Amino acid sequence: MSSQVVRLESFSSAHLPLLEAWLAQPHVAPWYPRPADDLARASDPPSGGAHALITAADGPVGYVRWQYVDRATLDSIGLPEIPANSVDIDILIGATGCAGRQIGPAALHLLAQQLLQDPSVPLLGLTSAMTNTRAHRAFAKAGFHIVRQYDPNGLGLCHLLLRDLRLER
Repeated sequence: MSSQVVRLESFSSAHLPLLEAWLAQPHVAPWYPRPADDLARASDPPSGGAHALITAADGPVGYVRWQYVDRATLDSIGLPEIPANSVDIDILIGATGCAGRQIGPAALHLLAQQLLQDPSVPLLGLTSAMTNTRAHRAFAKAGFHIVRQYDPNGLGLCHLLLRDLRLER
């Protein structure tokens, strides 16, 4: 875990320009190929969705969003084995020089601790491009495991990573 204090703080529309700049960073852009869609979701999170700014000693360094997923959505993307009400997470560390400092795993642990309080959430899930090995290592440090590959809505073959909260309660 990071030796610095990592926090999840309220994300507001005032942070949208910062998120837009992060989505354009060379270490982020390849993994977020639809930045306009990401900004739209940040402007108006979907029903069952929430988000936060990730901060560390350097100030704002990243963004995390999550959404409870219903049965119909899971079936439509080819994940019938995933229980309804699981939570899908997207995370990015956008500030230059902050990736690889254990901030992402710390932020995911904070979010998991928050979601553990909701007994209706069985699993936490992440989808990551198969070639994003740096992220896979960070996700593993936060308790996620690659369970299989799939193609979510035409993004190409990705890893599905899960953390089973039922085993932690």
